Amino acid sequence: MSHRSCCQFGLPRSGLYAVGDWYVNGMGGGWQRHYGGGLDDVRPANNGVSCFLTVEALVQERLQRALDSCRSFGATSWIQLRDPYNWLASLQCGLAKGTVIWRISDPLIPWKEYAKRCDGGENWLNYNRWFRQTEYRRSLARDFGFVVDRDGDAWRGIPSWAGGSSFDGLRCDGRAQEMAVTERYLAFAGDPAWRNRFDDETIALAERLFGLSRPW
Repeated sequence: MSHRSCCQFGLPRSGLYAVGDWYVNGMGGGWQRHYGGGLDDVRPANNGVSCFLTVEALVQERLQRALDSCRSFGATSWIQLRDPYNWLASLQCGLAKGTVIWRISDPLIPWKEYAKRCDGGENWLNYNRWFRQTEYRRSLARDFGFVVDRDGDAWRGIPSWAGGSSFDGLRCDGRAQEMAVTERYLAFAGDPAWRNRFDDETIALAERLFGLSRPW
């Protein structure tokens, strides 16, 4: 068996851990999982074990170096992005509950930086589509070379890392599709100050990448 490396990059509360669990399961299991890694952790698999690394919230210069490093040793890698409205809602809920420790004055600034990379042609995974669309999961599974044929079936588990879902915790473990992942923004949409955080550039990126108009 060849030993492989996979590196997943994104911002907290972008569904990274769930997609990681789905990927490792699809590849037949037996992979080492590393959470919360940084640039120095982006390296080839060793010790005869395949490795899946989740790296969160790298600044752009370090993200570029990490992606270049992945390409240099042939790792599978992608940027993972969630639409800004539901992402910010989940992030704020996680911060309020203490399950997210990443704090920044304006989280939509790094979101736009990551989104621009996706819009510019960087390999990326659309979390919204992964959560909702069977055919998108089938397509990803083919591209990744899954050895476990799930036929696009939704991933139902909720990772326990970082407290599970910001809104639901682990309550829906085994029933993840019951979560209102694409309606999290409703918890904050009544606040004019929250709505005003989404500038024209963010709205335009959401429309191009996710086909989402401003939802209010």
